[in-house]
Amino acid sequence: MKSRHISRRRFALMAGTAGAVPLGIVSLDLAGTEPLTAAAVVRRIQTALGGDWPSAGPDGFKAGDPSTVVKGIATTAMATMDVLQQAVQANTNLIVTYEPTFYSRADGAVDSPPGRGSAAGGNDPVIKAKREFIEKNGLVVFRLRDHWQARKENDRVTGLAGALGWRARAVSDKAGNGNAVYEIPAATAEATVAVIRSKLKLRAGLRVVGDRNAIIRRVLLIPGSMTATTLWLRYSEVDMIVAGEVREWENTHYAADIFTSGEKRALVTIGRVVSEDPGMAVCAEWLKTIVKEVPAKWIGVGDPYWRPA
Repeated sequence: MKSRHISRRRFALMAGTAGAVPLGIVSLDLAGTEPLTAAAVVRRIQTALGGDWPSAGPDGFKAGDPSTVVKGIATTAMATMDVLQQAVQANTNLIVTYEPTFYSRADGAVDSPPGRGSAAGGNDPVIKAKREFIEKNGLVVFRLRDHWQARKENDRVTGLAGALGWRARAVSDKAGNGNAVYEIPAATAEATVAVIRSKLKLRAGLRVVGDRNAIIRRVLLIPGSMTATTLWLRYSEVDMIVAGEVREWENTHYAADIFTSGEKRALVTIGRVVSEDPGMAVCAEWLKTIVKEVPAKWIGVGDPYWRPA
């Protein structure tokens, strides 16, 4: 297909490649004697989060030079081209991302062939152009998924609840957790969805299945990808489940059949990355407590889908 051979120059022009930003004042480490590099920042992250950091795991540097002096840190659910551009404009050059930068588990490994687990392959022209943008602008991309997700605070859930204005409304679920089920002001499903759409600034990425007139009081939040088992086992606990994404043939139509059978419940999907974004906003605030020499900020990915005319 012709679209597979898009030139790197054309992709760079389409993406609006920004020029490199001067380093300016050199950041120093806590001792005040050595520059604060991306590698030094990551060592602090690893120390603070603990655990093993295997080289074969998903967490690690994905692009850029770890010896780069850090001017500022940006956290995000996914280092899209738009996010990278915003990072450059904000004078931040260390990007901490939750999801892969290069569209697959292989995360753009240069020697990865197209196919299962490696998407387009490391030699894909779009991947190459994205790497060139990162290199030209002196950016460094570090993926922080497993270790951030493992925090007992469950920042993905509490971050999403906070973005929706529900954080103080957590109740214990059947497993005894206090940060997944929320009791919210009673409203119809349609009105509740309107709140979700407004708070998260969603467009066409939001989808709903169920009774729009059902009264919603208890909500289960599942950022990221929800398994079919979760829906099967837990839908009866709450009036609404808000998830990132689902497999349509497993979850969406199961929820549709619940509605057809007369159950007054609803399933809302808001997009995987959108659902994970608030948790990375929490990550930016957390980073400020362990890296105080440079600013840290969150750059949201947002809903990429068009809203129907």
